Amino acid sequence: MTGKIEKWYPLVTGFVLTSCYLYFLRSYRLSNSLKDLFSAATTLSGIAIGFLATAESILFTIDQTRTIKRLKGAGVYKKLINYFTDAIKWSFVLATLSFVGLVIDFTNPQPWHYIVLSFWLFCFVTAGLSCYRVIDVFASLLRSLN
Repeated sequence: MTGKIEKWYPLVTGFVLTSCYLYFLRSYRLSNSLKDLFSAATTLSGIAIGFLATAESILFTIDQTRTIKRLKGAGVYKKLINYFTDAIKWSFVLATLSFVGLVIDFTNPQPWHYIVLSFWLFCFVTAGLSCYRVIDVFASLLRSLN
């Protein structure tokens, strides 16, 4: 994947899918199980934050290994750390919005509900793809080092 695509595809995909939701699906009635979705997203985000923060801290502790020196020499280490940090930040935003979504009453439809849900959808897609990007880049780096 090229550098620009790799850098921007979580945000662009989040924006495109949110735009599709706003254009095609905003008039549909929201599901009664939306609270379950927010609860699951809160849990999943917390797990992602813990996993990513642990993996990033391990990278910092093995700073003087041959592998990390090779990553730094190739100019990839900083990019990987930035991707880790982005994924953690988006997961925090998603966890916060999901928690807020738990206290909003979506059973009584309001005109602003679709705006809240579209912002949540953007964060959900962006956080998920940011986590995927970290895993994908990290795995390809590990494969290339063998």
